[in-house]
Amino acid sequence: MAEKIATRQAYGEALAEFGAIYKDLVVLDADLAGATKTGIFKKAFPERFFDCGIAEGNMISVAAGLATTGKIPFASSFAMF
Repeated sequence: MAEKIATRQAYGEALAEFGAIYKDLVVLDADLAGATKTGIFKKAFPERFFDCGIAEGNMISVAAGLATTGKIPFASSFAMF
C-alpha cells in the first residue's frame, strides 16, 4: 500500500521531479514556500525559484511573462489569496 502524504507535499515533490526533467520549468511562490512545499523545488533548483513576496497578483503577471518567453511556470499560493 502506498504511503499517504499531504497533497501539498506530493505537489512539492512532483515539482522537484519534473524540474529535473524539464529545464524550462520555473516555480513562483508568494512567500509561502514552507506551506505550499515549493521549498523542495527551491532547494533543488534555487536559480529557477522566484519568491514574489506577498503579492499574488504580481506573481501571476510574472508567471504570464515568463510563459511568453518559453518557460513553464508554476505559480503557487492558496485559493483565498
